[in-house]
Amino acid sequence: MKKGLTLIKRIHLYLFRQAFVAFLFACMAVTFVMLFTQSFRLLSFVIDNSGSLLIFLQLMGLMIPTFLPLVVPLSLGAAILFIYYKFAVDSEIVVMRAAGISSLRLALPALALSGFIVVFCYVLTLWITPAANRELVALQYQVRNNYSIFLVKPGAFNDLSEGLTFYVRARGQNGELQDLLIHDIRTPDHPITIMADSGQFSMNDGVPQVIVFNGKRQEIDRETGHLSQLDFDRYVLDLRVARNGAESRPPDPREMGMAELLNPPADPAKRRTPLEHLYAEMHQRFATPMLALSYALIGLTVILAGEFNRRGMAKRILIAATAIVIVQASTLSVSSMIARNLWLTPVLYAVVLAPVPLCLAVLNVPARLQRLWGLRKRLSLLTRVVPS
Repeated sequence: MKKGLTLIKRIHLYLFRQAFVAFLFACMAVTFVMLFTQSFRLLSFVIDNSGSLLIFLQLMGLMIPTFLPLVVPLSLGAAILFIYYKFAVDSEIVVMRAAGISSLRLALPALALSGFIVVFCYVLTLWITPAANRELVALQYQVRNNYSIFLVKPGAFNDLSEGLTFYVRARGQNGELQDLLIHDIRTPDHPITIMADSGQFSMNDGVPQVIVFNGKRQEIDRETGHLSQLDFDRYVLDLRVARNGAESRPPDPREMGMAELLNPPADPAKRRTPLEHLYAEMHQRFATPMLALSYALIGLTVILAGEFNRRGMAKRILIAATAIVIVQASTLSVSSMIARNLWLTPVLYAVVLAPVPLCLAVLNVPARLQRLWGLRKRLSLLTRVVPS
């Protein structure tokens, strides 16, 4: 009895280890593909803002946790489907079943792994991913608001913010700006244009400024058509008024922590979106980690349910892939509709968890069918031996 239990534990440990290694490989492969597809957009953003390689690497690192809640469940489903298919092809599952191990017992290691992954996904969605989203947005605004980077691009029109355009013809060796043009239409009824022979970028107590020399400031009143002009020897433009950073805007629901989602600001001006969007984001964070369990059970069911077919299992794998795609697409669709229809919230949890009871029921069927099939064969043999 003890030897039998020890053997089952070893088999379970073997299955768990193989599934875990396959999951790590699948997760790294999918993550690499996602990073590769996103790297072009981030690289374009960094180049456009004259950022450094370090900024690019920081953006890439912060982006990884933002899509891991989507990648991890899919990677787990693909890994379990692949590794159990390999066991079936190599006849290892046949041998394990011959040793008296049921399909549900064979699925236990993968279910245990999916339990750990569900917990990991909850840690991601509830804490790590929102913090990463917030840091990612803050770093992007920091890069955009680094006006020293904008001003080293001579010969180009640079939009410091909406309605504020900066142009410099050349930049001297000691940082002097030559032939400047600043056009400010943030107040549409009173556009301002500043032209100067030279200028200098500086920081005054952390406030970015441009000091321009020997120029003109023109302002027009569109209602009266009156043009006012000012000649100056020295003029200081405070760029702080042009700052449009993350600290001046309400956070996006994806950037908000669970405490902020559970207790949103009552003032609509302090919220980026309506309350319905916040509730939808909260329920999505609670529901999506359970996809790991659903995808794992889908992969286990299509491989372990029924007898092994030596002609191949391509149809079963296609069924599993189709089921995973349907569940994922349905989850995303319902999540996007919850913001407009809160009554769909239970539907989201139903879609995510629907494969769990169904697959568990199917995994329990084969053992009973095998007993019925064996009884049928024995009865058929008796009818042949005993003549009527």
